[in-house]
Amino acid sequence: MSERSEKETDNATAPPENKVVKIPGVQLSVSPGKDVVIRVPGADRSYRGRIVGYDPYEYLIASVRLPGRIRRELALGGQIIVKYIHQGTVYGFKSMVHNAITSPTSLLFFDYPSVMEKVELRRDARTKCNIDGMLQAEDAEYECMIVNISATGCKASVRAGAREPIARVEVGDTLVAIVNLGAEGTLKLPIVVRNIQREQGIHTLGAMFLDLNKAEEEKIGNYLERMRRLTR
Repeated sequence: MSERSEKETDNATAPPENKVVKIPGVQLSVSPGKDVVIRVPGADRSYRGRIVGYDPYEYLIASVRLPGRIRRELALGGQIIVKYIHQGTVYGFKSMVHNAITSPTSLLFFDYPSVMEKVELRRDARTKCNIDGMLQAEDAEYECMIVNISATGCKASVRAGAREPIARVEVGDTLVAIVNLGAEGTLKLPIVVRNIQREQGIHTLGAMFLDLNKAEEEKIGNYLERMRRLTR
């Protein structure tokens, strides 16, 4: 994520024009096994993890693999932005880290939030396209075709066998989509699955972008504008 102003960071949980509602942290709805996306202000990407423990109203523990430099910085304390999806709604909050350890596994300890942001998403019209891409699920990677895209999400189609990890994906799961936008470059984006269609080995996943930085938003916007201009 590119470095943002304080105002941008305050609303870091929402794509542009979505309605953000502040709610008390006591409404946090996570449990062990819950997928989360963690953003470190100043870092150029986000990191997928999962909640492995917590003490209500005190702290949370997430299993997340971080680069050594970032992990060492957070071991001394620092701020993170945490996002997750619950019942189709995106929630996010800022938190202070207490420690980051690597043994017996990579764990991040951070404060239970006092305030969260609930993002009420607008529905964007999707633009039809045929974009080469990749989907990452459980350390496996699959070639896919992005068949439509908007400022807030996309639909991807992938062929895979019934025993492949992608075939076990459920609504609410988080994946990573690698999207080739041509002149705008290739983006690596966390997504959350909103709907699934499966037929004869073809898995079509409707997904929402879970975490975009300003540069990524601009690149997607530029791609959509070029598509509208050239395909009218």
